[in-house]
Amino acid sequence: MDTDELIRNCKAITIREEDKSRVTLEASMKAKKEKALANRLVGKVLLTRVVNKERMKIALQQVWRTFKEVKIESLGNNIFMFKFAEEADKKRVLTGGPWHFDMALIVLTEPRGIGEVTKQSFTHTSFWI
Repeated sequence: MDTDELIRNCKAITIREEDKSRVTLEASMKAKKEKALANRLVGKVLLTRVVNKERMKIALQQVWRTFKEVKIESLGNNIFMFKFAEEADKKRVLTGGPWHFDMALIVLTEPRGIGEVTKQSFTHTSFWI
């Protein structure tokens, strides 16, 4: 295929009226996904035994001192989704670490995409020196 033919083919592409709603839907789905992940952090407790979510929630709320309650969802393998009501709380927790629970480091990161959360790398965290 030469350049002229490619240009003609591209000019021939049109969006049918019934397909316009699909394009809008995909854009709005991306925006909803970004909004859903906006006030969340994903964390892994580097511990070989299973973490008690309720005990961790009580302990972290005491040290994090968030303005509103942080909801915690277990994703398995000591990986948790932390849902913050306030963006300021999330930022303060993310930058205020390192954090630990039950003498084990908690590696926190911002989620990168829905469905891939447990595949994220929990290998780096910042330390104060």
